[in-house]
Amino acid sequence: MTPTNDVMIRHLLDLCRKSEKTGSWQYSGFLSLAEQDDFLRSKESAGFSFLLSGGYENAERKILAAGNETEMGPLDPPVSVIAVKPKSEKYAEELTHRDYLGAVLGLGIERSLIGDILVREHRAWLFCLSSAADMIVSSLDQVRRTTVTAEITAADVPELQPRYAPLRVNVSSERLDAVIAAFANLSRGQTDKLFAAEKVFVNGRMATDRSARLKEGDTFSVRGFGKAVYDGIDYETKKSRYMVRIRKLI
Repeated sequence: MTPTNDVMIRHLLDLCRKSEKTGSWQYSGFLSLAEQDDFLRSKESAGFSFLLSGGYENAERKILAAGNETEMGPLDPPVSVIAVKPKSEKYAEELTHRDYLGAVLGLGIERSLIGDILVREHRAWLFCLSSAADMIVSSLDQVRRTTVTAEITAADVPELQPRYAPLRVNVSSERLDAVIAAFANLSRGQTDKLFAAEKVFVNGRMATDRSARLKEGDTFSVRGFGKAVYDGIDYETKKSRYMVRIRKLI
């Protein structure tokens, strides 16, 4: 755990204590997968009630909502969705997640105020803390060289539903490192470096045991390579290897 994350954990624990003291929901900024994992692994976190929410199913970056619905009512996280589209489709560039994020951070918006950014063709949906939504909408007018418009929208638009690309990969076993190597098309040595760099997550938790067996329905992500759902063994090959099914989130 880095010193920065240690400070972050103390802040999240303070929010949990404040929630218990005031009897009201308390919210953090958006947390990365690594930050979420560090907090969940901290001994103190087990003594508090909280939820993690990113504003939609399969969100990676999430806020911590300290409290519980039994005593404090339904969770209503302060997360807004901003739809960004080019003013002219004809002259729109092929923009990436990095392009949109860079444009937003260029407005002076802190990273912790920004959640996931979903890019669909020439459009993007940006999740942010509601406190930053108005500023982004009023100020975001260009991404790279493309002139854009931004507006707050609903979180249940069809474009935000998860989309998957089915894959089948050949592996020696259901070991996590074997599946990750096939998924990322890397050698075992290169895959080991991903684990060492803490870039592999299973069900939102940092993977520390590369020999662990994946189970059907497990979700895994590899920083820089994407996120997928493991759907189990399809069949065993004549060479005693396995074809396994994966759905990659696109």
